[in-house]
Amino acid sequence: MKCSFLYVRIRKNPEKYAVRKGLTGDRLERHMQDICVQNVNELSRYQLIWTDEDGFLLKPLEPGKLMTKYYLKFDTMKHIMQAPGNCSIEDALQIICRAEELSWIQLRRNEKKLLNDINIDKDNRLRFHILGDKEKRKKRVQTKEEKIFVLANDCLTGDPLVFDLSLSQDVNSICANGYRIAKCMKEYFIYRKNYRGALSSALLTKSLYQKVWDDSPYLLKQLPGIGMVTAKALHSMGVKSFASLSDADPRKIEMVTGRKYPFGNHIKESLLSLPPEIEMRVEETESQRQGKSKVMVTLTRLSQPVQTTKRHYADMVVGVEEDNLVLFHEKIRVDEFPRYS
Repeated sequence: MKCSFLYVRIRKNPEKYAVRKGLTGDRLERHMQDICVQNVNELSRYQLIWTDEDGFLLKPLEPGKLMTKYYLKFDTMKHIMQAPGNCSIEDALQIICRAEELSWIQLRRNEKKLLNDINIDKDNRLRFHILGDKEKRKKRVQTKEEKIFVLANDCLTGDPLVFDLSLSQDVNSICANGYRIAKCMKEYFIYRKNYRGALSSALLTKSLYQKVWDDSPYLLKQLPGIGMVTAKALHSMGVKSFASLSDADPRKIEMVTGRKYPFGNHIKESLLSLPPEIEMRVEETESQRQGKSKVMVTLTRLSQPVQTTKRHYADMVVGVEEDNLVLFHEKIRVDEFPRYS
């Protein structure tokens, strides 16, 4: 304990830590011990660590390991552990909005009009809204948590209305920290065998990383060389997915986007940066009494991966939706296995 940063700093500047100046060494050490015991007890109460009856032995539990792995603050981890059992994507996003990592974001007076207009959402762009009485959309954004919620939803449409530099910086921080928190949420729900929570947080993790919802009409923004203008032009010709882009005529792409040859070929070649397509087949191999069955899940790679230094990983999660239970989970590298059963 004497080698810790806190001990060294509290001895040099005790008043910075609400400690009266002039305390003797023994009293200062007793004060430090009280701080440690208090925090250890709190960590134990939330099942982040295990302690023996005397409190001398300490052992990190899985939630505590996840909190350390993703550098999350204690209050943020508590929000994750208190999530509802049937945690939806909106619930997971609300947890991120209350995270301690984003507590520095403030709601400024000059931002309220824009945020209010975004939440009213006359064009129905947003997936989620801040709701007030009678489940109607609130006309006024009043807290910083509501601001974070509105900004995240606006960004994830793929076509945000926020262009202000200060708000754009807030959005970048929300997505970066939110991605890290959502990854921790995903692993925590898998550890707890919570199928709905794992699925919701996995989808939110992907969306925050790419800054676009998984069902956005501007999904093609993820590809190199495609910005908002090009994505909108492709959308106008009915190209909204990777499959439709693969089937599109390169010359027509150039005509719609107003770009010169060989832009269309380059855009189609950018599809090679995607992970290979995977086919999943589920077969019942054995049927037992009491409604129990044994199934085999077969994953087959349909396309050959391109030689690249980037590795693509996926979470294979098998669960029962009715029971909200994860039965099996494994992280796999999609561009390496020939067949996985």
